[in-house]
Amino acid sequence: MEDKEQKKLIQELEGSDRELGKKMGRLVSFVALSLAFFHLYVAGFGLPGIGSRTFLVIHLILGVILAFLIFPIKKGLNQKTIPWYDLCLAVLTLGIGVYLINRQTAEAIMSARPTEVDLLVGALFVLIVIEATRRVVGLPLVIIAAIFMGYFFLGQFMPGDFYHNRGDFSRFVYEIVYRSNGIFGTPIYASAQFVFIFILFGAILESTGAGKMFIDLAIRGFGKYKGGPAKASVVASGMMGSISGSSTANAVTTGTFTIPLMKKVGFPSHVAGGVEVAASSSGQFLPPVMGAAAFIMVEFTGIPYYEIIKSAFIPAILAYVGILFMVHFEAGKHNISGMERSEMSSARKLLMKQGYMLVPILILLYYLVIERASVNASAFYTIIAMIVIALFTYRFKERLGRTILYAAILLALTFAMQYLVGYLNQGLVALNDVFGTRVFNTQTIRWRDSIFTMVLGGILVAFLFGIFQRSMKHDKVKSEYGTKELLEGFDTASRNALSIIVACATAGILIGVITTSGLSTKFTRIVIEFSDTIESSLPTFMITDNTQIYIALILTVFACLLLGLGLPTTATYVVLAAVIAPVLTNLGLPIIVAHLFVLYYGVLADDTPPINLPAYATAGIANAGPIRTGVQGFKYDSAALLLPFMFAINPTILLITDATVLEMAWAVLTAAIGMATFASFIQNYMLTRYNIVERVVAVATALLFIQSSLMTDGVAIGLFILLVAFQYYKKKKQQRTPEAV
Repeated sequence: MEDKEQKKLIQELEGSDRELGKKMGRLVSFVALSLAFFHLYVAGFGLPGIGSRTFLVIHLILGVILAFLIFPIKKGLNQKTIPWYDLCLAVLTLGIGVYLINRQTAEAIMSARPTEVDLLVGALFVLIVIEATRRVVGLPLVIIAAIFMGYFFLGQFMPGDFYHNRGDFSRFVYEIVYRSNGIFGTPIYASAQFVFIFILFGAILESTGAGKMFIDLAIRGFGKYKGGPAKASVVASGMMGSISGSSTANAVTTGTFTIPLMKKVGFPSHVAGGVEVAASSSGQFLPPVMGAAAFIMVEFTGIPYYEIIKSAFIPAILAYVGILFMVHFEAGKHNISGMERSEMSSARKLLMKQGYMLVPILILLYYLVIERASVNASAFYTIIAMIVIALFTYRFKERLGRTILYAAILLALTFAMQYLVGYLNQGLVALNDVFGTRVFNTQTIRWRDSIFTMVLGGILVAFLFGIFQRSMKHDKVKSEYGTKELLEGFDTASRNALSIIVACATAGILIGVITTSGLSTKFTRIVIEFSDTIESSLPTFMITDNTQIYIALILTVFACLLLGLGLPTTATYVVLAAVIAPVLTNLGLPIIVAHLFVLYYGVLADDTPPINLPAYATAGIANAGPIRTGVQGFKYDSAALLLPFMFAINPTILLITDATVLEMAWAVLTAAIGMATFASFIQNYMLTRYNIVERVVAVATALLFIQSSLMTDGVAIGLFILLVAFQYYKKKKQQRTPEAV
């Protein structure tokens, strides 16, 4: 599948079948590029003479305008141009944005006495945000928003703890639009401040061809083993998903290559598609990007980003271990072999040819983990280095002399900028007097000295790889990268970010209603009382110190799965973080445990049919039914179904306790064995097919590992050893008597 076909498929899956001509296409690209370059500048140099509120308004307004330009009023129209009403909506949105920026410091707004015009504009803005959300994300989130807004206005008619008398129109508009606990609250702040720049990083990295390299490396490492292409798909999707931020784009990018290989070695079409769904969606667990949730989690919890990704790392790896076990048991059950060595590329040649694409990831990890730099600075420096490496590697290989000259000019320019920037700003300030404006100041153009270091390092890396490639004469993979590919990366980033931007804005409405109506504190009391009621009805032998928390966790799972049926992962997490996570923390769970718990089940819910965009993507590639493919995707992800319970009861694997290295290793080992055993229960197979008793023992063993005490771990290990031994005995017996198989 060509890149253009991939982009078209992703766009159609996400709700847009508009194919614009050159003029309208340029308009859309201009808005998309403006949004991307604006965020890159802010990430590198801070807010360009504007306040943080204005920054959020620009972020959301440009996103909503882009949504109206790209997404039609309904699917199936096959429009070749942007209709007049969508252009009017875009212009109206721009006008509202200008109004909101100008009114943010007005006396009426600051004193909480909005005028009638303020209320009218605010109400119109809420409707526009909801319409943009309907087009981009779909109807379910809009329905949930409508329910919450209905609750706000009808609270006085609600029974019991749900009663409130704050349903005033003026208060609603003021709190949702003009305060910082509504549309411009925590979710949209995280989207603008952190999420977009990492989506940009992932889009530019993908535009360099990194996705294909990840796939080739994964195939080289895992392709020869039983069910090799499926295992390679899991690993490649994990690597790509950890930085892409979009499960649908990840599924299309990697699935285009891996699904045909899985089918070739014997995986059924719907199973091949399902494996890719699970692997692509689970990338939202894996640091550093975590599907944008990590950055929103920073705002909700107040925990530094580094601490969040540190806690998320081991569970994310375990989640992928669970998927690999599922694949392994599937391949064993159907005797599916791996690939021939001749079908796989040489790892050494791959690294020599495209290994420079790994360097930006190492730079990003260095800044985040070693330097503990801010999220924005880390992403900004990494993007600068990545662009330089991608642009110069091919040119050093093809035109060494001329490229050395270009590199020297670029180095000289970036070195001189630290001295020239002051003079440039003075010149711009002088223009204020010429034109009678106050547009420019001494900080209009900003510069960071570290940019020179990134450019120098990028040129050196590009030079080394260019020389290696010249000596190897290995030209099987097209590696040319120019301005066109770079701009496509920026354009793609803005398009990929739209679902997160509008979902975060609408999620802000939900949070505003929850906060203003007082539902957040009431909901905690409701869940605790319900848990107490269930606990009191249980037999005495079933009640332990953890019974109440188990009940609350199970209720949370159902809430996650129900919400996730219709919401994207980011919106699911935002709602659950606002409503459910406080309940779990009030029951005694550490805040990071509560938030990772709801995130994990939110992602698992994203794999649940009937609304499962990655499944529709992979089903199209595999020529399988989307519902059947989605069911398989949930099945392969379900090996991690017990994982959140494991770290909720014993958070050692989140690296937040004072556990010793030995205790930590034991916690990780028992969690991995528990997940492998649960995967065998789901697949009804380990070394050979289970009988009913073996299957019951397998699920009992997995459940015992959840409690994570010495006694339960000891019993579980004993049962696991017996299970493996009996499976080994059965397999040997079947091999001696083939007719018994």
